[in-house]
Amino acid sequence: MALRKVVALLGVGGVGKTTFAYRVLGVSDAPVLTLKPSYYRIYIGSLEIDLVDVPGQRVFEVAMKFASFKIPIIDRLIYMYDLTNYETLHAISELHSIFMEKGSQVARETVVVGNKRDVADEIGVYVEAEEIASAIGAAEVYYISAIRDPPEVFVKILLGKP
Repeated sequence: MALRKVVALLGVGGVGKTTFAYRVLGVSDAPVLTLKPSYYRIYIGSLEIDLVDVPGQRVFEVAMKFASFKIPIIDRLIYMYDLTNYETLHAISELHSIFMEKGSQVARETVVVGNKRDVADEIGVYVEAEEIASAIGAAEVYYISAIRDPPEVFVKILLGKP
């Protein structure tokens, strides 16, 4: 029997959650606007991962739903933001406050992923997440380019540090 892990991608619209999911799945199509939560099953060795991609325009609504559970329903919560846009990083603290206000520990592990590193390098704007990550208790912070990085980067983020 395979081990199972539920991983959720949370963040406002346009930060690259669906691009991340597509890259993990090996889908080369350009992502389309996510209108409802999407669920993908991925196998990495004997590990079965259910990846939940939440639509950015409904992320606060979904967070409220997640917060209604009093036990962790997600093994690994990946908060994503756009490295070139501080507002998308600030939205992470707003999302996390929903869980805190409801007294819900929604996930066993929390990480923060800054996406669009390629764009940030190009325009010289690089919003770092360590301060917010520390404030919300995220154990790991990653800076990626969901479009350009190799698949191993995404697998490492899904699995976490050993």
